[in-house]
Amino acid sequence: MRRTFLTLALTSLTALFATVSSAADDFGIVEGVHYKAVPKPHPTSQKTVTEIFYYGCPHCYHLEPSIQKWLKTKPKEVTFNRIPAVLNNPNWIFMARVFYTAKELGILDQFHEAYFTAIHQKHEKIFTLPALAKFVEPMGVKKDDYIAMFKSFKVDQDVQKARRLTDDYGVDGVPAVVVNGKYRTDVPMATSKDKMWQVVDYLLNK
Repeated sequence: MRRTFLTLALTSLTALFATVSSAADDFGIVEGVHYKAVPKPHPTSQKTVTEIFYYGCPHCYHLEPSIQKWLKTKPKEVTFNRIPAVLNNPNWIFMARVFYTAKELGILDQFHEAYFTAIHQKHEKIFTLPALAKFVEPMGVKKDDYIAMFKSFKVDQDVQKARRLTDDYGVDGVPAVVVNGKYRTDVPMATSKDKMWQVVDYLLNK
């Protein structure tokens, strides 16, 4: 019986140390506190990080430097993309069209940062179709081409898909980050920008 007791004790201690070690490896990251499982997951075939944002959100604008810093260190096999949040509000729908119009025209890389800076740092009022068409002219896009794409069926489809993903991911505030189509985190949940990226890196390997 003494041998049996010692065996059980050693087994319990091993399990305890494994649990403590696992918690340490997770940097104290806890589901339901630092991240949540999304209501309706869309599992990805490769490691993916998706930012859910809104052009009118100052917090999204101020997160950009943190995103760029993380992108410089992310593993090569991880794909990063953005989705505009589409809530039941005409302004959010309009801004989603702004994003997808730039994407479909192939100018998103130069447009994204320039537009964020123009409206949040320079406080320019670029919130109408004519103003947007004028804004992208230096990017090599003709006014008529921009307006046509903005009103196109393809952009309609993009916005509808973004609306579905916003709902499926349970996004009710921005910015938010979805990992592998299964988990969602944000700065308030993680407690800081730096901690959020720790959570993201942890979730990529979960």
